[in-house]
Amino acid sequence: MKKIFFLLTILLTGCGKDFLVRPPLNQISQESYWKTERDAVFATNAIYDALQMDLGYRLGTMMFGDVAGDDMNCFDPNWFVKVDNFTINTLDDQVFSSWRAWWAGVARANSVIMRVPAIEMNAELRTRLVNEAKFLRAVCYFNIVNIWGDAPLMTTELNQKELLSVKRDPKASIWLQIEKDFADAEALPLQYGSTDAGRATKGAAKAFLARSYLYQGKFELAAAKAKEVIDLHVYKLHDQYIKNFQTAYENGVESVFEIQFVAGTGGWGPNEGNWAPSYTGPSGPYVPSGAWSIIVPEMNHVQIYEVGDKRRAVNIFEAGSVYNGVPYNTTWSPTGTSLAKYIVGDPPVMTEGMVDGARNMPVIRYSDVLLMYAEGLNESNKTADAVPYVDSIRLRANLSPLPAMTKETLRTAIMQERRIEFFGEGQRFFDLRRMGKADEFIRVKAGKTNYSEPKNLYFPIPKKEIDLNNLLIQNPEY
Repeated sequence: MKKIFFLLTILLTGCGKDFLVRPPLNQISQESYWKTERDAVFATNAIYDALQMDLGYRLGTMMFGDVAGDDMNCFDPNWFVKVDNFTINTLDDQVFSSWRAWWAGVARANSVIMRVPAIEMNAELRTRLVNEAKFLRAVCYFNIVNIWGDAPLMTTELNQKELLSVKRDPKASIWLQIEKDFADAEALPLQYGSTDAGRATKGAAKAFLARSYLYQGKFELAAAKAKEVIDLHVYKLHDQYIKNFQTAYENGVESVFEIQFVAGTGGWGPNEGNWAPSYTGPSGPYVPSGAWSIIVPEMNHVQIYEVGDKRRAVNIFEAGSVYNGVPYNTTWSPTGTSLAKYIVGDPPVMTEGMVDGARNMPVIRYSDVLLMYAEGLNESNKTADAVPYVDSIRLRANLSPLPAMTKETLRTAIMQERRIEFFGEGQRFFDLRRMGKADEFIRVKAGKTNYSEPKNLYFPIPKKEIDLNNLLIQNPEY
């Protein structure tokens, strides 16, 4: 399922004396749709498409997870500068686009969950599609609750009047629904054939449920669920870190869930391509269609690596880096470094268009499962049992095993491994927040002095939404 489209069919009718009063042929109504197995499949595919939307998994998680954290900067005022320096306000167009993307996914999932059960079709496929929709709804709500906190909990289709009168429900209620949806999705297949690669699986549901428990501080549950993923014996670490970011290994043995992108389906914006190479790449010749260094590593990021860490050359371009035979020029980025991992693994693709990259976007990798398991064990006072799982990540990176650890020192070591392992993958801000380290690393160490708590623990509800529905209460201090 390298590319997923929601195909709208146009029903053609013959001409007759009533041709002037025919219904519009380019519109599909709720009454005319939801009839066939094909309808059910296309509607489910449309939920996956929502994850690809602008400022969803297409730059959105990078904006909130990396730029808002202490590892990435933005210097382009048209994009994420206000997120970067915490002067964000309720009028920000990028935050509004992200809000729109995740709620589109929720709405599409609700339609599938409500309407597909009534379609006469293969029963096994029908059940699978509903569980895929539950998984995807939970993914959307996972992002919503982490970005905005309290949110409307909608699990059915709503009409326009109902939509304009929803209220925000407590985070605890959202988390319960997320847990329920992921638990239901554990009934999904373990694997698919190649034509359906990228669809939600049993392992993805378990891994996302483990992450959900971890984010709530339910450490024993997180460890137990991560162990279930390990015990599936479906996933393993690639022998090289770089393979996670090469098109030849997409949906491979370390991939638990990733967003499917494909190049060559359109021009600027309305395409199925990944924007990351153009937005993060250096302004030099590394991206043939052009790159702008809009999202770049913080200047101090180069200082956080241990000597010999092989992930450094995959994560960052810096002085001394060479790609495709061309030495990196530090003037290509405002910080003298660039994010490399969405570029360096493959040779340049000369046919890719602007903001139209072919690379998939990782969401959960097996290394994340191992580190979640280690963290869950450590926080459950099983530190010695946790260390080998952290070491497995370090050994691949060419680093020595950890020395003897206390619970506190291992907690710090896990946070450091996550910082390096998932650099540029949209997790850093959320890791810092849930570990109670956001103020220390963002305001104090990274010098983002506008950061303050509790205000910046969550992001503002877009004013456009509150103008439509004043029952949506804004987050504090915005």
